[in-house]
Amino acid sequence: MRWILRAGLGVVLVLAVGFAALFGGVGPITFLPGGVLFGDTREPPADWSFTDRIPEIQVQTHVGPLPWSVTTWVMSVDGSLFIAANDCDRVWTHRVMEDPDIRLRIDGVLYEMQAHMETDRAVGARVAPVVLAKYFGIATDSASWVPGEQNGCVFRVEPRT
Repeated sequence: MRWILRAGLGVVLVLAVGFAALFGGVGPITFLPGGVLFGDTREPPADWSFTDRIPEIQVQTHVGPLPWSVTTWVMSVDGSLFIAANDCDRVWTHRVMEDPDIRLRIDGVLYEMQAHMETDRAVGARVAPVVLAKYFGIATDSASWVPGEQNGCVFRVEPRT
């Protein structure tokens, strides 16, 4: 009987530690999602080109009972900010489509933003070469990105209104 109590206590302890790690502000770690993002909150800059040197950032969504944060790609095009997912059928992308209010953590700094899925082919034509160069090492002046014809998606990120 004593071993059942210890086993039960062990399971509860593991679940409590896991819950605290996931939703207690540890944040996402590589491919594992996290919870609340902490850091100093600042006003969004007018030019996001400083993110050109940053491979990934953290994004927190607000839909549902608990916050959900992930690590994802970031790119700037002409000073505007975009985030991307290689598969648009992810928890965080669905949450962003339901509620565009997000928090970004970039180098420990938080930004309160909104993200909207990009469907304009002209914008896609400007973003695609940046993605190819930054994440795949392919330098090209022209590339095409056709929304809806692949699994990935791109979100334009702007200050909250």
